[in-house]
Amino acid sequence: MTYSIIGILASILLLITNRDLLSGNKKDLTDTERDYRYFLLWVLAYYITDAFWGFFDIYKLTKLQFIDTTLYFIAMAAAVLLWTRYVISYLKAKNIFERLLRHTGNLFFVFEIIVIIVNIFYPIMFWFDDKGNYLAGSARHITLAIQILMFLLTSIYTLRITVKTEGSIKRRHLTVGLFGIAMIVLIGLQIAYPLLPFYAMGYMLGTCLLHSFVAEDEKEEYRRELEEAIVREQIQSKELSESREALKKALSDAEYANKAKTAFLSNMSHEIRTPMNAIIGLNNIALNDESASDKVKDYLGKIKNSAQHLLGIINDILDMSRIESGHMTVNNDEFSLIENLDQVNTMIREQCRDKEINYECKINGKIDDFYVGDGMKIKQVLINILGNAVKFTPKDGKISFSIEEVTRLENKASLKFIISDTGIGMNKDFLPHIFDAFSQEDTSSTSKYGSTGLGMPITKSIVELMNGNIEVTSEKGKGTTFTVTITLGISDRRADDKGLKEQNSNETSLSEQQTSNQVSKDSNGKANLKGCRVLLAEDMPVNSEIMKMVLAMKEIEVELAVNGKIAVEMFTNHEAGYYNAILMDMRMPEMDGLEATKLIRALEREDAKKIPIIALTANAFEEDVQKSLQAGLNAHLSKPVEPEALFETLEKLMFL
Repeated sequence: MTYSIIGILASILLLITNRDLLSGNKKDLTDTERDYRYFLLWVLAYYITDAFWGFFDIYKLTKLQFIDTTLYFIAMAAAVLLWTRYVISYLKAKNIFERLLRHTGNLFFVFEIIVIIVNIFYPIMFWFDDKGNYLAGSARHITLAIQILMFLLTSIYTLRITVKTEGSIKRRHLTVGLFGIAMIVLIGLQIAYPLLPFYAMGYMLGTCLLHSFVAEDEKEEYRRELEEAIVREQIQSKELSESREALKKALSDAEYANKAKTAFLSNMSHEIRTPMNAIIGLNNIALNDESASDKVKDYLGKIKNSAQHLLGIINDILDMSRIESGHMTVNNDEFSLIENLDQVNTMIREQCRDKEINYECKINGKIDDFYVGDGMKIKQVLINILGNAVKFTPKDGKISFSIEEVTRLENKASLKFIISDTGIGMNKDFLPHIFDAFSQEDTSSTSKYGSTGLGMPITKSIVELMNGNIEVTSEKGKGTTFTVTITLGISDRRADDKGLKEQNSNETSLSEQQTSNQVSKDSNGKANLKGCRVLLAEDMPVNSEIMKMVLAMKEIEVELAVNGKIAVEMFTNHEAGYYNAILMDMRMPEMDGLEATKLIRALEREDAKKIPIIALTANAFEEDVQKSLQAGLNAHLSKPVEPEALFETLEKLMFL
């Protein structure tokens, strides 16, 4: 019964005094703490066998007592082995004696296991007689003698180290060494009196003392880390103070550089688009020349394609620059989704017809005519993805485009656009990089199909600006599927609402035209342009000559004003209705197009408020479009202007 009481009390005491170490995360412990934790667990197992042994002895449960005693000796051997390892780890010993102790501990544990196994079949360590009395064999005495040797070796080594240490560490080392001596005495008594729990009492005392070392080590380590942290904080504070001015200067320089970059790109956009307008304009005129041979027209067609490709590259670079600088924004206006889809389908269907690709567009379920969001950005996203699908899908391939409204909550609706093709596809290794700027899977494909590697990064950035999501799956040689999900505001307006035609002319006629100058902005009729008179405000002679030739294709009369001031004077000096439309350049000397438009709209004349004024400008940024809208222009066409886009815009606006 004494064994049971001692075992239970010792177990409780061990769990209470070492609960923080036993319950902690093993990954957070040091090597010394981890070795000590294993030692404690085996000592706890030893105490548990002691507790059960007493109960089994009272009720003479001999078989269970035999099993319990076997486990008792295993726990004892493991505890001695782990005690040795703990001492080595605690002392940070790295020498021959440390290796001797470690190997001796391992050999002792192996020896103990062998003896225990043999004892099961042939009692050499312990056994129970017919009356259930415990009897000790010679192997038990040998085992305890070896344990005495192990404790003696560790104590000698610890006391030897103690001589070379100072302060609190020396006291702790001395205690470890004396604990080993105490265990030697207690094991000796255990040999003489096998039924008395001297061994358990020694471990109970030792684990309580040693726990204070672990706790003290933790405190000391904490103090050391705290002191180091204070020193680091002082150094960091000093470095932070020294670098603060440098950071301010760097920020100021970065802001200046960003503004300079934006101004540079804006100017470059204008300067590049001006000669591009001449190239594409003259090329279009030449293409419509009936006297040109088929061979010359073939050359001109290739020039047109190359010029459009170059213009696309310019647009991509400008868009990417604006995204990186944070200048690209999205609108939150009411727009016609159906009209946008019609425009996209018209463009893509024509491209697919040229390449002999099967194109299919379907609406799953019901969608509204109007939503609230940035219709132009959505159209740009769809054109970018569908344009790539056309580019990378071979003849007789298929492109599928589906639209559906997936959820609706309060005043918001979530729309999903899925675009699939049977094109060349992409490797799975490349997919994580498809939205990286200038990222291209295969340079040979780039050369064959033409790509800057900016289309997809721009598309992803626009989708994210609209708080949307874009996903892509692809398989090499089989095709690619893009899934775009965006959330838009719900509009109460429907396509048959009164006043829609007038609102469309004012609200949805303006376009950034950064990717193309396609004009559908789908009316019930068209104005006849033959014989119309247009006021052209343009300061560049080559551009004005090209525009005159373009308008002459539809037999439109043109009167030229070389700046905005003259344009206002010419409009004012003629009677109401003299001009059918005004084509207004934005950048002109003396008075720019925006100021001229404001002055015309402010005139007290009936036609001043109604006459269509169309911006023909190299200013292609979104804020340029917004400025045009605010100044009273009806449409914003970016140079180089496609003749068909210009004619369709004039036909629509003049009809309205």
